[in-house]
Amino acid sequence: MQNVPQWSQCLSSRKPPGCLLRPLREKDSCSLTQDLGRNLADGGHHHADTSPLARAESKERMLRAWHRATAVALLTGSVAIAAQLAGVVPAQAATPAITVAATSSIPPVTGDVFVVFQGGKYGSARIHGTITGATAGEVATLYAQRFPYTTAAKPVSSITLGATGTATPYSFTVTPTLATRYRVELFAGKSAATPSATSSMQSVYVVTGGYVTGGKSCGRPVCHETLHIYTIVPSSALGVEMSHPWYPYFGINLTTGASIPPPPRWLYLNAGHGSASGARRISAGEFENTLTFSFTIGNDAYNWAWTACVKDTVSRDGLGLPGSHGCGAPRVLRTASYLG
Repeated sequence: MQNVPQWSQCLSSRKPPGCLLRPLREKDSCSLTQDLGRNLADGGHHHADTSPLARAESKERMLRAWHRATAVALLTGSVAIAAQLAGVVPAQAATPAITVAATSSIPPVTGDVFVVFQGGKYGSARIHGTITGATAGEVATLYAQRFPYTTAAKPVSSITLGATGTATPYSFTVTPTLATRYRVELFAGKSAATPSATSSMQSVYVVTGGYVTGGKSCGRPVCHETLHIYTIVPSSALGVEMSHPWYPYFGINLTTGASIPPPPRWLYLNAGHGSASGARRISAGEFENTLTFSFTIGNDAYNWAWTACVKDTVSRDGLGLPGSHGCGAPRVLRTASYLG
């Protein structure tokens, strides 16, 4: 606000005292307003002032205008050079990033991917994803950390990327024997020690393998069935898995007509006089349990179904899925894909 009264003073006086003694910025204002005031006082007619003072002021104004023009030219040139440099300097490469996922031949249960121990095509999973910002020649390495996760993850497989792209795909096939966590790391080359990017962890779970023997055509009026369940596990899990009690489920539909009825929708715990024996050890990685059912069919047409399960204890031995999945409930759907 201090400049306002000084500007007013210059406009109201033809030759305000002290204008030549002010700082240069204020003097310029006074010189401009003196000329304006002079033209107004002369009725708008311009009279050339050729006095030494006028010539000095004119020269000073020309020099200042020249300095301003030079400064603008220099600034414009600097902007142009900066734009040219921006065009020739390469953009900084984006930090690489890795996505990771797992799939198997079995649909996931509550989001958990799993395989079957020694299950053939059901025993393997695929760890896959994309690497963003990778270049050809870099190396993607798969690391695995197996249950009980007390040792550091170890490299199990590597691939050399053959293409540069915004999203380079990768894939590894794995056959875990116990629950295992996987991650992928990106290295500049095979001899590089420090990764340039690391994925998150992806877990793949393992359920017990095995097979069933026994069963026969029903006799009338009472049907008696005996089934043998053979369970195959890693030797480290044999003791825990043999200690699990089995939960037998049974369901039946009967009709008096000649047509066979549809299978039952629900199976009920311990129905059909279901009973399971204790485990019998066969080898370091296999044991057997016997299931029996006994139920009356008379002369009716019938359709019966059964299943059996043990509750998962993945936190104890690395087999099964986390959480509870229906095993031990009073009834289960015959079409349930997984019980544990």
